[in-house]
Order: sequence, then structure tokens, then C-alpha cells
Amino acid sequence: MDAPVELFAHAVTDAPPAPVSPDASLLSPEMAARLGRLTLLSRRLADARRRGRRRTRRAGSGVELIDTRPYVHGDDPRLVAWAAYARLERLLVRLVADEAPLRLALVVDASASMRFGSPTKLRQAVRVAAGLAAVALTGEDRFAAFGACAGGLAVARASGGRGGMARLLAFLEELEAGGKTDLQGAAPAIAGAAGGRALCVILSDMLDPAGALAGAKAARARGHDVALVEVLDPQEIDPPAYVDVDLEDQETGEIVVLPPGGVREAYRAALEKHRAAVDEGAADLGAPVLRVTTAEPFDAVVAGALRAGLLSAGGIQ
Repeated sequence: MDAPVELFAHAVTDAPPAPVSPDASLLSPEMAARLGRLTLLSRRLADARRRGRRRTRRAGSGVELIDTRPYVHGDDPRLVAWAAYARLERLLVRLVADEAPLRLALVVDASASMRFGSPTKLRQAVRVAAGLAAVALTGEDRFAAFGACAGGLAVARASGGRGGMARLLAFLEELEAGGKTDLQGAAPAIAGAAGGRALCVILSDMLDPAGALAGAKAARARGHDVALVEVLDPQEIDPPAYVDVDLEDQETGEIVVLPPGGVREAYRAALEKHRAAVDEGAADLGAPVLRVTTAEPFDAVVAGALRAGLLSAGGIQ
């Protein structure tokens, strides 16, 4: 188990899940309308505005070469721009113009550790997922969702339109946290449920004992674009002193015995190191990282997504 996880992340299990008010909908009509003015950033040309289709930047060997990007693990070597390599001595992949709807695959960590927080980390994760789906809906793109934990994989297959959005919101509302983390296990199912290669957004506390980037690497190796959304409770970022107490891991039941003087500063240092490793690994995958807390209002989450490069304020004309 990674050090940050061992210190705190899956711990503090004696707090019950925070109740959700019956009127606390995942996505209000007002917020959905505001999100409709945004666009998802994944291989998209800013000047493409054909209704129902997006002009995408896809790796390939088409006629209209529009750009290149750095080669990352999982790319087909046949797509390398060898002429550019001869000039620059850098491996780049050809990006060609293609008009097609974007496929959005939302992978939500539904493991037991996501029960923590008020509201819970799972609740914030599904709210962010619903918001991203609302952006995709405006672009007439297709979206699928997955609830991932070691106990099984819940799947909402790709759909679109308002009917598909209603089904997706119902699916997200019904997700419950339990079991161990297994983000890597979701990767093989993504292409089938999403209808092909997709922008795969992983929403998690990123405290997977198999490695925070295991799911992202597995998805990237299958040709998906990847983005990461880290969801933590403020206590997991700046924890109380917790002197003379023991903590219980939510997912394994393991008891973590804290030293008499507490571990607050050591935990903070471990979390910083853990996040730096996630950032480095995400950069290698070409994946943006959005960090949110359970205490952040949705406006702040949207602003963070814009800064992270997951969303664009360009909108659909």
C-alpha cells in the first residue's frame, strides 16, 4: 500500500456517509445551461462548429495534416511523423482532421474510500461527471459511465441526447461506494461500452493501492485519451492532529497505528510527494489533472477544469 494511503487516505472510517438532501440534484437546469456554453477539450479544433459533429484532431494518416503532438506510450508507431523526427530528433505523432462525435467515458471510483467526506467524495465525483456529460450533450457527443471497484463494474453504455442524459444521471445517482479500488479493471470495458476509443475521464481520490495511475495507463495503452480528476475531502489535504488514535482502512479493514506524536507533517509531505508523482505520470500520458475537494462549489470546479485544460470556454456557436 502506498505511504499516503497507509497514513490517512483510506482511513477515518468511523464517520458515516453524509446524507444527501432529496433536493440536492446532481445537475440543476441552471448549471446545465451554463455548462452548455463550454466544450470538452480532446483533439478538437476551436473553429469547428458543425452541428452534431465535431472536427477532431485524431492520430492517423489522413490527407489533411493539421498538427503533431509528442509520442506517448500506447501510440501506434506507424503514426510517427518521421519527417518531423528527421528535423527535430523528437518522436511526434501525426494529427489529421476528422469529423466525428466525441466519445466520453466517465470512470468513477466507487470503492469504499469514496464514502468519506461531507458531502462524500463519491457524491462530488458524480456531480463532476454529470457536469462533463452536460458539456458533451451540448456538442451532441456520446457518453458512457462506469462505476469501478473490486466488487464489480457497473456500466452505463454509450448514449446521447436528453434521453441518454436522463439515464446517465439516474445511473450516477444510484452508484454506491464499497469494496476495494480497481480502476485498472475498468480499462478493458471502456471501448466496448463507449463504442470505440474515447476521452476517458477518471474521477477518483487517486489512492489506488495498485498505483494512482494504473487505470490511466491501462486506458491509454488501449488508445484512449485520458484525463484525471482527483477528489479529496479537505481533511485528507490538511488533516487534524489525530494524536493517540488508531485509524482503520475503509477498504481492507487494516488498522493503522499512529505514533504518539501524530503524523500530520509526515502525512502532508507524503501527500505532496504522491501528488507530484501523479502529475509526472499524467504528463507522460498527456493527461490533464483536475483537483477538487468535496467542499468546493460547482463554479469553482468548472473554473478549475478550464485552468486544467479539460474544458474550453469557446462553446458551440
